[in-house]
Amino acid sequence: MLSRKSPEVVAYIQMVEKAKRDAEVVTLREWYDSTTNHQQEIIDYMEAYKQLGPLGKELHKRGVKRVTERFGDNVRTLVEATYQRELLDVVAPLCAYSCVENKKSIKR
Repeated sequence: MLSRKSPEVVAYIQMVEKAKRDAEVVTLREWYDSTTNHQQEIIDYMEAYKQLGPLGKELHKRGVKRVTERFGDNVRTLVEATYQRELLDVVAPLCAYSCVENKKSIKR
């Protein structure tokens, strides 16, 4: 049984992190934190929701292609949904707009 601190798991995690940096693959949080100028749709979304979870669900609902790494310790499997930065730059504002509009229509 592998532990999270075993050399194999640590080496794999480091390899995945390097591959992500090289390919510009980021999580939603990494994308949000590292983007300097957000479009107005993202700003409105964060004012309405304060977190990125609903945006991730909307991206998934709309069929946005994810890059997913799986690694585990035989107790549970850790899954991290990641996306290509260029793709998020285009589709995240559209999905954010959809989330905000859905929230407005529910309040009416």
